[in-house]
Amino acid sequence: MLPPPLVFRRRVLPNGLVVLTHEDHKSPTVALQVWYKVGAKDDPAGKSGFAHLFEHLMFKRSKNMPDEQLDRFTEDVGGENNAYTTPDVTVYHEVVPSNHLERLLWAEADRMASLQVDESNFFSERDVVKEEYRQGVLANPYGRLDDALESGSWSIHPYKRPVIGNIAELDAATLDDVRAFHATFYRPDNAVLIVTGDLDPAQCDRWIDQYFGRITRPESTIPRVTVKEPARRAAQRREVHGPSVPLPALALSFLVPNQRHPDAPALQLLDSLLSSGESARLHQSLVYKQQLASEASTGADLRTDAGMFTVHCTTAGGKSLDVLLRATLAELEKVKRQPVSPKELARARTRLLAGTLHERETAEGVAGALGTAEVLFGRAERVNTELPELLAVTAADIQRVAQRYLTEKNSLLIRYTTGKASEPPLSPKKTAPKATPPPPEEPAPTPSAPRPARLPVLTDRSLANGLRVVHAARPGSGLVTLELVVPGGSGIVPAAKAGLASLTATLLTRGTTTGKTAPQLAAEAEALGGSLGAGADSDSLSVGITVPQGNAAAALALLAEVVQKPAFSQDEVARAKSEAIDEVTQALEEPSTLARGIAQRLFFGTSSYGNRLGGLPSTLAKLGAGEVRGYWQQVFTPHRATLIVTGDLTAAAALALAQRHLGSWRTKPLPLPTPGVAFQKVPPVVVLDKPDAGQAAVLLALPSLRRADPSYAIGEVANSLLGGGYSSRVNRMVRIERGLSYGAGSGLGTRRYAGLFQLSCQTKNESAAEVATLFVDALKNLATAPIPETELAARKSALLGPLTRELETGTGLAGALSERVGDGLPLDELAQLLATIPSITEAQVQAFAAQTLAAEKARIVIVGDAKQFRPALEKAFGPVTVWKKWSG
Repeated sequence: MLPPPLVFRRRVLPNGLVVLTHEDHKSPTVALQVWYKVGAKDDPAGKSGFAHLFEHLMFKRSKNMPDEQLDRFTEDVGGENNAYTTPDVTVYHEVVPSNHLERLLWAEADRMASLQVDESNFFSERDVVKEEYRQGVLANPYGRLDDALESGSWSIHPYKRPVIGNIAELDAATLDDVRAFHATFYRPDNAVLIVTGDLDPAQCDRWIDQYFGRITRPESTIPRVTVKEPARRAAQRREVHGPSVPLPALALSFLVPNQRHPDAPALQLLDSLLSSGESARLHQSLVYKQQLASEASTGADLRTDAGMFTVHCTTAGGKSLDVLLRATLAELEKVKRQPVSPKELARARTRLLAGTLHERETAEGVAGALGTAEVLFGRAERVNTELPELLAVTAADIQRVAQRYLTEKNSLLIRYTTGKASEPPLSPKKTAPKATPPPPEEPAPTPSAPRPARLPVLTDRSLANGLRVVHAARPGSGLVTLELVVPGGSGIVPAAKAGLASLTATLLTRGTTTGKTAPQLAAEAEALGGSLGAGADSDSLSVGITVPQGNAAAALALLAEVVQKPAFSQDEVARAKSEAIDEVTQALEEPSTLARGIAQRLFFGTSSYGNRLGGLPSTLAKLGAGEVRGYWQQVFTPHRATLIVTGDLTAAAALALAQRHLGSWRTKPLPLPTPGVAFQKVPPVVVLDKPDAGQAAVLLALPSLRRADPSYAIGEVANSLLGGGYSSRVNRMVRIERGLSYGAGSGLGTRRYAGLFQLSCQTKNESAAEVATLFVDALKNLATAPIPETELAARKSALLGPLTRELETGTGLAGALSERVGDGLPLDELAQLLATIPSITEAQVQAFAAQTLAAEKARIVIVGDAKQFRPALEKAFGPVTVWKKWSG
C-alpha cells in the first residue's frame, strides 16, 4: 500500500527563484533548505575542492550578518544548521522552532545577495577544510582508496575532481575566486528554496516575497558543464597504497547513465539487492558464507551528467585479496545470469516503502525529498511518483541493467594495500588581521511567540512474568518501533572477556533453536520492511526493529523469537568473532579510536568500565559459545526486561501484542553483578607514538558523573558551553578562530555507575600541543570567568532543541526511552530535564566546573607522530609519558 501523496505548493518568483512549501503542524518546527545548482564539477580549473570550500565560506559574513551569525539564529535557539556539497549541487539546510522562520528566511536571502569574505575568515576556513581533508583522507585508513576511486573513475569529466579537493589546489584558491564564484552561481535563478513544517502558507509566501523577491536576477548566463564522459572501451586496473592499511581492500566502478535515464530505477534496485541489509547477496556470500570479506557494499552513484556503480570490499583477516576479487566478480556474474527471485524483489520493495515512510516523519526529510525531486530530477511532482517507479522495476529489468553495465571492459579495479603513500606538502599557515565590518544596514526580524512542544503520553504496564511494557504513540506515521532493553551491558564483563556483551548482542540475530538460520532471520525481517538490530553499551543491551504499522505483530513475533531462543551455534560464534576481530583491527588504526581506548583504560584500569565495548583481538579470540550463552542467560530475563513500543499503534494494541508474544517467557533469575568502578592514578600526559598518523588525535579526560547524579542537568549545560556543538567554546577556539581542526567537541560520558568526561579533536601533528593547551585553558576559564547571559541562554537552547526534536519520530522516541530504561532512570526524566535546564544559573555552572571539571584533574592523551609535537608538548606540560605501542 502506497503512502498518501505529499501535498506541496510550487511557485516561481519573477527573479527566477523556485519556491516549494509543505504545511505540517505535528511538531512546532520548520525546515528550510536552499539548493544551489552548483557542485564540485563546477570548481575553477586547477582548484579542486573549491565548491566545498565555498560552502564553508557561506557561513561567514554578509552585508547584514557578522561571521557565524547563522549559528546564532539556529543552534542558539535550539535548532541546527549545516550544508553539504556533492558533484552536482550545494545544499544549505536548517531546522528551527517555527517562530524563528521569518528571521531564517531573511538570513538566507542576505547571504544569497551579499556574502562578504575577507582574508582573515578566508584563510581560517581554508585551513579548516584542509584539516577535513587530513581527517577524511590521510588519517582514515581507507580514505586514500575512496579518493582514488573518485578521481580514477572519470577520464575527462570534471567529476574526476573529488569534492574535498587536495591541499595544493585548496592553497591555490584566492579571494577573487570566491567573489567570482558567488556572483556566477549564487543567484535566485540558480536556486530552489524549500520550506516545510509548522508554517502559515500565506504568511510564509509574504516573507519569501519580501526578502528573496528583492534580489536582482543577473543578466549574465550561468555556465554549465557540457563535457560528456566517453564510454570505457577497456578494463582499467590500478594499485593504490596507504601507509598502514589494516586489511587489504578492493574497489570497482562501472560507468552508468545519469539519474534521469530510464535505467536509473533498475540500477537503484540492483544496488539494494546486492548490498542493502544482511540478506543482501554480497553480504551473504562474501561476508557470511565464504567469510572472505569483513565488509562488502555497492552504490548506485547516479548524478546529473552521468553515474557510476561502485563495489567496495575489505578482506577478512588473513584472507587473500585475489580470492576475494574472484568471488566478488562471481557474484556480479550471478545477477547477470539469473533473474532475482520474487522473494528478493518483494523484500526490496517493502524496504522502499518503509524508507519513504521514514523520510516523511520529519519536516527535514520532506524538504530533502522535495529538493531531490525538483533539482536533481527536474520536477517536484516526482516526490509522489518515485516510489511507484521503483516498485514497477521487474526482475528482468534488474538482470538487463546488470548485463549491460557490469561488464569487464566497463570496469575500473583498484587494489588497496599497505605501501609507501605520497603525502601532501605542509602548506604555510596564512593569517590576516580581523577586518572590522561596517554596521548592518537592516536589522534581523524578531522571532514571534513560540509554540510549545507536546510531550508524548506514556503508558507503563507489566505482564504477569514481570516484563515491563512502555508505550508512546506517534499516530499517523505509518510506522511502529519495537525495542526490548535489558540491563547489563559491557559493565558486568571482566577485562579478560572484553567484547562479550557486543558479541552476544550480535549473535542474538544469528540463528534460533527453532531452526531458523541467520540468513533466514535477516530475510524475514527485511521482508517486513525493517531489520533486526541488536547492540550493547556500558550498562544495557537492546534488540529492536522498525516496520510499517501493518507488520508490527509479525515483527514482534520475530523479535521475541531471537530474544528467547537464540541458538549460539559454534559456527556462528566463530564467524561473529572473526567479524568482530576484523572490525576492531580496522578501528585501532584510527587515532581518535586509539585515544579514547587509552583514556578509558588509564582511568578505569582493568575494571569493566575500562574495557573497549567491542573488545580487543586478544580478548575476543578467547570467547566461545559457553561464555556467550552464560551471559545471555544472566541478562535476558523477563523480570528485568522492558519492551518499548512507539509509533502508529495504540497502548492497548501494544500491550496485547506483548502478552501474545512475550507473555509466556519464563527464565530462572540469576544475579546481576554491579560494575566495580575505581578510578586509577593517571600520568599527566600520555603519548602514543604513531609515525604514520595523518593527523594527531588530542584528548583531554577526567572523571565525571554517574547518569543519575542530581547535578547531571548542570553538567550538560557546562558541557554544552565547553564542547557541546558548533558554537561551543572549544570548537570556536580550535576551528572557527584558528582553523586547527575540522571540529572539536566534548561529552560528559556519563554511565550508570560512573562517568568519564572527554574533550577531543583531530589536528595536524604539529598543532597537537597548541590544541592541548587550548583545551586546558577552556576548562580553567569556565570555572573562573563570568559567563555572559546571552551565551548561557544560547547553550541551554542548544541542549533543549535536540532533546525536543528527538521526540518527533518513533525511532527517536524509542531511543530516548531506551536510554533512560538502560540507565535505571524514571520515564519522566526527559520531561524533568526539559523543565530543569532553563532555570540553571551561571553560579551553578561555575561551581560544577570548579568541582567536577577541575583542570587539575584533567589528563591529556595524544596519538600521533610524536616527533612533530613532543618538544612543544614538553615545553607546555613538562615531561610526558611516551608509548611506542598499545594493545589494550
